[in-house]
Formats: sequence, C-alpha cells, structure tokens
Amino acid sequence: MKNILKQEKKWLLEEKYDGKKSGAFFADLKKLDTGIPLAYLIGNIPFLDCFIDLSYKPLIPRTETEFWVNDFIKQHQNETSIEILDIFSGSGCIGLGILKNLKNVNVDFAELNPEYIKQIKKNLKLNFSAIPKRWKIFKSNVFGNIPLKKYDVILANPPYIAKNRKKKVQNSVLKNENYSTLFANDNGLYFIKKIITEGQNYLKPSGEMWIEFDSWQVPLINEFLKKQKIKNYKFWIDQYNKKRVLIINF
Repeated sequence: MKNILKQEKKWLLEEKYDGKKSGAFFADLKKLDTGIPLAYLIGNIPFLDCFIDLSYKPLIPRTETEFWVNDFIKQHQNETSIEILDIFSGSGCIGLGILKNLKNVNVDFAELNPEYIKQIKKNLKLNFSAIPKRWKIFKSNVFGNIPLKKYDVILANPPYIAKNRKKKVQNSVLKNENYSTLFANDNGLYFIKKIITEGQNYLKPSGEMWIEFDSWQVPLINEFLKKQKIKNYKFWIDQYNKKRVLIINF
C-alpha cells in the first residue's frame, strides 16, 4: 500500500504539476493521504486514447471496463455501420472510446444525473471538436426517456454492487464516489435485470447486449436468464481472469 501511495504521489507531481513542487501540490498530497482518488485530484484519466475529464465527479473509469470495451472494439472493427446505446453513461468513457476507435458508429448516450450529462458534453467537446457529430444524449432513467428506436448494441456499466457487500468496497471509493453509481438493490442486479428485460424492445432482431457485473453474481444471473428463457449468452473474462461482462445475442 505504501508503494502504491508513493507511486500516486509521483504521478500527481508529474501529471498535474509538471514535476514542480508548489503549495498547491502539497495541499493535494494531504488530500491524497485522506483517500481522495488520484484521478479526481489530477482531474482526468485516459481511456482508450480519450481524455476523460472528471470535473463533475462521475464514476472513475476502471481498467476492467477499458479492457472489455477495447475487446468490443476489436470484435466490431470491420463492420460497416453500428448503432449503439451507451446506457448509464457517467463520464461517457465507453461511448467516447468507441467513437474514437470505430469510424462507422453512432452512439446515443443515456444518463439521468444532470451533472454527468454536463460531463459527457464536455468530454465530447474535448475529444471530438473537429469531427462530424455521431452522437446524441438523452436524459433518461434507464429507458424511460429514450425514443423507441432499434439499436445494434446496448452497452451498460450500471450500478451493480450489492448493498449488503458494502464492507468489501474500499473506503476511498465509499467516501468520494457517488453512492448511486455504485450500489443497486436485489443483490446488485436491479438495473441489470431492467436492462435485459426492457432493453430487448430497443434492439434489432440480431442485436446484442454487453453488461458489466460483479463476478460473484454469475449464478444469480444464470438463474434469471433461465427464467427469462434466454439461451444465447456468454460471460466475458477480464484481465484478472474473472467473469466481468454478460454478452447476450438476441
């Protein structure tokens, strides 16, 4: 832990202060010592060649998410046209990464929190000010305010931590990241189930879903999919050899 903190202090100095120690740097060191995430102190984080600004304190993009989105990009790089819905967008990192790396893609972002909508707009402007507009943003509680159109793919990183597993979450995360972006009812599956059941209305006949979840939830997800009579699905393995993403083909 000491080595990690030492490395974070080094990154803070280099990334935010260009290697120059100042009063502001030492003030940030104190914040880092209290558990404020490095990404919030620096104010941004890279994600698949994108600059993800974090001014409005959305959920900090995780390496596990970046890993599976990169795999999605590899699997779809030869397709001529894809309509994508990025739901629970947060910072917009998933849709941004895809827009950056796939040319023939349109992405609709869906997010309820008005501050995060500002964040998505800012990140789109920072990363795509010089390219044609290939996106829309909807303020929506899950699918509640999304026009009924048909997408090729729905991508989602919803809140999925079970509330009874709060003790397993790092204190720095609990203290600094938005509770509503992390936790969900029904063993953390409340939103995942809504995406699966309601999202089918927004997919083309050959559409697919990619939904991030917690690895321990696999048996519960299997049970739910069986009840829904959904058979064509698989679990994607992350870089830590854990089942991390549910991929459903309809």
